[in-house]
Amino acid sequence: MTPGLSEFLSNFSFFENEKNLISHIEEFLAAEYLVRPLLVFSIHNKFAQMDFKKCRTVVGKADRQQLYSTKLLEDLFIKRTDIKSLPCLSIKVENCFYYYLNLGFKKNQFHFAVFSAPAEISTDVLKILSQFASSHLKVIQKFEDLYKTHELIHIDDVTGLYNQRKLYKDLALLVDKFQAEKDPFCILFIDIDYFKKVNDTYGHLVGTKLLENVARDIKGLLRDSDISYRYGGDEFVVILVNSDASAGKIVGERILQIIKDRTYDVEIRNEKKQVKLSVSIGVAEFPTDAVNSQEILAIADRMMYEAKESGRGLVFNTQDVFKASLKKAVVTK
Repeated sequence: MTPGLSEFLSNFSFFENEKNLISHIEEFLAAEYLVRPLLVFSIHNKFAQMDFKKCRTVVGKADRQQLYSTKLLEDLFIKRTDIKSLPCLSIKVENCFYYYLNLGFKKNQFHFAVFSAPAEISTDVLKILSQFASSHLKVIQKFEDLYKTHELIHIDDVTGLYNQRKLYKDLALLVDKFQAEKDPFCILFIDIDYFKKVNDTYGHLVGTKLLENVARDIKGLLRDSDISYRYGGDEFVVILVNSDASAGKIVGERILQIIKDRTYDVEIRNEKKQVKLSVSIGVAEFPTDAVNSQEILAIADRMMYEAKESGRGLVFNTQDVFKASLKKAVVTK
């Protein structure tokens, strides 16, 4: 074992995901053997033979893929039926060495890397790297499974959104993050208009189904980085990361429009009915509108009530309230 490999194996941080692990391996190979950037793929274990059309690129955009022709990779590695059982493979083509490295399994996905280098790398080194990657992928999977299990306590069982407890935790984290990174965020407080009347008319089972559908529509309009919650009853909260109040109002208007335009199908005593809904939405921005997590939520809630008091089916932020107050003052005079 080389000194460089010994140092690599003994000095590493916790790997949050497979990309983090792969980056660590790539840095070592580049420093020790001057390898080209890695291409990393995964393929579902149900496919016995490798097929690039069925592979998903884990690491390696178009610029990296240009370094390795698809034909070359298929000829060297992919057409072999025993490839998943091999820890590594190396073949010399002219003055370059091409390598395949088995990275192991994560759930039902088999991961492998291909790369090239100007010099030969010991098979023993490659085998150790394969074992290292395989064992850590298993650890990453276990931690992800544990995290998902832990997250279940934060999931609302009606809508599938996060619950109020998770909201308070996330708001506190985002406020702390702002102190370090200065990333603003925006809160949308959403309330379904006249929802008590809906429950009284159609019953709570229909009301529950409508809550589920509204939650789906809200979440469907958000980015992956945004977070949605059921605050309680017929109230929802959305956190828009790296967003200001103007962006929050745009998203709020989109949510309002899709819900107003939607016709929700429900079934009452085996008879199909169609229900129309609307929402009132309050928008608040941190840190412009508030100084802490409790205040930002309270301001968004207040803006939602301003929207309701102004006629419902509206989206209000603090600028809207200021304009409305100014207009009212002018009219009064």
